[in-house]
Amino acid sequence: MRKILTIILIGIILMGLFSFLKKEKKIEASTNSVILGMVLLEEPNSFDLKGTVNELRKKWNLKVNDKDADDKAAVLIIDNYNIAIATMQMAIPENEVENVAEYNYFWKNAVQETSKHKGHIVLSIMNAGKNAVQENLLYSKLASAVMNNSKSLGIYIGGRTLVLKKEFYQANVEMMSETDLPLYNWIYFGLRQENGKQSVFTYGLADFGKKEMEIVDSENSLDELNEMMFNLTHYVIAYDVKLKDGETIGISADQKLKISESKGRFLEGLTLKIEY
Repeated sequence: MRKILTIILIGIILMGLFSFLKKEKKIEASTNSVILGMVLLEEPNSFDLKGTVNELRKKWNLKVNDKDADDKAAVLIIDNYNIAIATMQMAIPENEVENVAEYNYFWKNAVQETSKHKGHIVLSIMNAGKNAVQENLLYSKLASAVMNNSKSLGIYIGGRTLVLKKEFYQANVEMMSETDLPLYNWIYFGLRQENGKQSVFTYGLADFGKKEMEIVDSENSLDELNEMMFNLTHYVIAYDVKLKDGETIGISADQKLKISESKGRFLEGLTLKIEY
């Protein structure tokens, strides 16, 4: 089993799922069959699998099968999901994390701090793709437990261009529920300011089977745009809504924001433009 796990993990890495700078940004709506991230370790040998499993059982009341597991490599089974965990005794190469960290506005000095990681833990739900919300809630619990039981700095989810500080990620997990989704742990909200106007876009909605959204060249502030896009994204994911070209949407009964589908401004392919 250990050889099989090693082959699987190497295959994932070679597929380049984490490389933001080396792959095209995907925006087509299709649920991902793998949820994959890397916990950044300040100390490579600090991971405690037993403590992680105990936290999953006691804090989250999860039934965990950990028969094929140790601190170096493990396959856990939770609710028929196969969870792969592997500790890597090296930093993620080619400054990949640091390059993505430049886009993070929630983590002050993210580039400098992430450059200190000396190892990482590959954490993946291998057979996702059935229920994106439930699977991402599960992944948040897994990542939280792994970070709590290791000397970690944060987490890197390259497929969504996310580099999140441990404390920020954990605070969102502590408040999360099925009606209060930790979207900042799941979706990247890109903010841009050009020629005196502001824009915001999502990156990660495709993993939930939804089309990415953009608000472009708005007179509203970046804070207002971020709040609006967060609320719209939460509505779309939580209630499994599929927005269409020509419809309207709003966060109140009176608000009707026009939706149009066209070539993305900040993403390749087609995106939904929200007029706000």
